[in-house]
Amino acid sequence: GAVLSKVEPLIAKYRKDGKPTELITTGGTPQYSPLFADFRTGATAGQERDWLVTSDIQTYRITKQQATTCVLEYKDDQVQIRKTFRALDEAYAIEVATEITNLGKTAKPYALSIATATYMLDSEVESKMFRMNPRMTHVECVAPDGKATREERGDFDPDDFEDKERFPKTQTNPGDWSQPPGEVHIVAASDAYFTNAIAHDSGPLNPVCQLQIEARGNGDLAAALYKARLSYPERNLDPGKSDSYKARAYIGPKEREALAEAGDHFSELIDLGFFSFIAKGLVTYLLLVYSVVKSWGLAIVILTITARLLLFPFTWPSIRNMIQMRELKPEMEKLTQKFQDDPQGKGLAQMQLWKKHGVNPMKGCLPQLVSMPVWFALYTTLQTAVELYHIPFLWFPDLSEADPLYILPFVIGGTFFLQQKLMPMQADPAQQKMMMYLMPTMFTVFMLFLPAGLGVYMFTNSLLGIVQQQIVERHAKRSAVSSKGAEIAAREKSPLKKKKSQRR
Repeated sequence: GAVLSKVEPLIAKYRKDGKPTELITTGGTPQYSPLFADFRTGATAGQERDWLVTSDIQTYRITKQQATTCVLEYKDDQVQIRKTFRALDEAYAIEVATEITNLGKTAKPYALSIATATYMLDSEVESKMFRMNPRMTHVECVAPDGKATREERGDFDPDDFEDKERFPKTQTNPGDWSQPPGEVHIVAASDAYFTNAIAHDSGPLNPVCQLQIEARGNGDLAAALYKARLSYPERNLDPGKSDSYKARAYIGPKEREALAEAGDHFSELIDLGFFSFIAKGLVTYLLLVYSVVKSWGLAIVILTITARLLLFPFTWPSIRNMIQMRELKPEMEKLTQKFQDDPQGKGLAQMQLWKKHGVNPMKGCLPQLVSMPVWFALYTTLQTAVELYHIPFLWFPDLSEADPLYILPFVIGGTFFLQQKLMPMQADPAQQKMMMYLMPTMFTVFMLFLPAGLGVYMFTNSLLGIVQQQIVERHAKRSAVSSKGAEIAAREKSPLKKKKSQRR
């Protein structure tokens, strides 16, 4: 088949229990191995076609072999196929050049597809408690403009194949492959940390993307085959003529620098979620900080501090507004007693009270809404960062896994409890109690299963929240004292006060 049968990253961090991570999981089956080239299309099944290549899988012989290059050749009476594999300078990148020559006497058709696949047991990819399993696999296409289309196991249920726009019957698609519209640059089968991708570099025709996830096995052996391919249009080749195609494979961890070096749009294989435009900036800054401090744990702490400082102008008015609301709590309770049977009157009285003291309840919510996308983006960034994979920090053996000693979750729960206790509350006692105990308990349970790297961010963020709260509280008290002093001074200087003094 002239395919890759074994790929292992050599870096120590990708070894587990002393063994390297095997990146090809299809068991050596040629048509499911990376860079398998098919020269016939199944869309014409049942039709008599005189294809240039008559077999599904060809047996090649090695004609040249060097440290970074391997040339394989297949030849019969009517066709010659030469595939050249070359390891590129960029990490995890391999170039494959495919040349097909018509040795016969008549023009004949062929339809090239270059494919890859990943085989995963359902038990390996099922979601973990409160956390997306980083091994959860999907198939994807990246268009020439960088737009990514991702599809998961649930997108290939029997009913989905009724969608003829998504599963079109074409010259190269029998109708059981998902085919996003337009041309494609990259196809891949990926999880959160690793990808098996192929990019179109050059050829006489431009390919489309075709994706498929096929269920296999039952019970404990239930699994799926995740397939993606560059599918080129059918083409007639005249006698004595040759066509050449070049593709580039990236088989390895989703390291951002390595993906960027591999070629255009490979970085889009990292799914940063809905707020990816924010997450990309956070990632760039995180990499910059790491290049200086050389510690991923410390880089996360610095990133969290920076994010807090940048968002401080938005949270400042929110906390001040909550303090003002707390100061009005006695008057609010009086209104509750006064308008026990008149909710409408109570609402109007509250609005007048807020207006009198310049308080706006929405003023406390809107700044928080502005900052939420940043925190969601940061959450996604740290949960999918392969840079944290097998990286130790403090007592954590792996920042991409949960704290094995369960120390961090309870520390985070304690800081959340302290933060809630210090937070100015204006809600009723039942709501206060819920926020005081329920929220810290929830976060403690969540962090039992979430990555330690994410826990470092949440702990740092909680500490910074407490510090920020204290700063705003002190500032508010000083402002209140200054305001009262100014009010007294104004009364002392008023004409009415002077007249009273003169009468005395």
